[in-house]
Amino acid sequence: MSVWEKVASAAGAGGATGSYVAVAHNATPYLTLLDHTIPGTLTLAATYTASSAAGFTPPCFSPDGNYIAAGGVTLLDHTTPGSLSLATTYSSGANRFDFTLDGNYLAFSSLPGTAYSITLLNRTTPGSLAFAAGYATPIVSGSPRATGVSFSPDGNYLACSHYGSPYFTLLDHTTPGSLSLATTYTLNATGGAALSVDFSPDGNYIICTHYGGGGLTLLDHTTPGSVSLATTYNAGGNGVAATFNGTGDYIAASNGSSTIFLLDSSTPGSLSFAASYAAGGSFYSLDFSLDGKYIVLGLSAVKVTLLDHTTPGSLSLAATYTVAGSIFSNNAYGVAFSPN
Repeated sequence: MSVWEKVASAAGAGGATGSYVAVAHNATPYLTLLDHTIPGTLTLAATYTASSAAGFTPPCFSPDGNYIAAGGVTLLDHTTPGSLSLATTYSSGANRFDFTLDGNYLAFSSLPGTAYSITLLNRTTPGSLAFAAGYATPIVSGSPRATGVSFSPDGNYLACSHYGSPYFTLLDHTTPGSLSLATTYTLNATGGAALSVDFSPDGNYIICTHYGGGGLTLLDHTTPGSVSLATTYNAGGNGVAATFNGTGDYIAASNGSSTIFLLDSSTPGSLSFAASYAAGGSFYSLDFSLDGKYIVLGLSAVKVTLLDHTTPGSLSLAATYTVAGSIFSNNAYGVAFSPN
């Protein structure tokens, strides 16, 4: 889920810290829900047995926290906090998900071999999924392939990262339920792929991760529908995941190694080093809690790690949790905080 969604949800939830963490991993049951009702701790709440393919796609909470989009495409019911049950499915494969702030639409980036690289689903009826629109970003190896998706706070635009030049596409969603090209930007993705995108809470900037070129690019979106270069940051060659906190003052980022980077973005359009933390294992995903006080990490070796960010600009260990499976085979591929 994009951070701006969390901000809006938190504002209506008394500043909740994110009571649950959803985890996708590569051993049965493939989806685990962790309890974070006591901030700084992680305990088992529930599990859901999905297909093995679904275990590789990071989950995404709806803005009201009542549903979770998971790989497959599967929509899980979370209307009873701490529990998981099947709401509905949509026949496709997905890399990443994002909801519009009103929760009426769900976008996902598709796996190779599907008709569209970006698919937009209508869920104006909660618990249901219906095709709304599709868009094909540049085709690579015979299939349109995309990686990350992120809606702007007003829902008018959808940022997309994908394999193949220009690596970044901004789609127009000003007419709800439709997708059309707004603009593109050629990232310095010398390794051949961009992996994730995230809008800032005010919608003025987009952080992009990609192979090569330092790994992190911050795009300026102060003119809606257009993008230009704001700045770049060298994360060690490759960028794997990055996300804003709820105020837009910090960005948590990973280059896929065992170290997380905390970047200061409090000066609009700039990025500077704030802190780092060596968690061990390869990173797959990360997410800020609603209030920005915690960061959850999806890893290989340690599985799930919770970092303390209660002192802004600093990082320390809060808790870890090992999801089911062999230490040699099970990785936490995707993590997401609930918005309540």
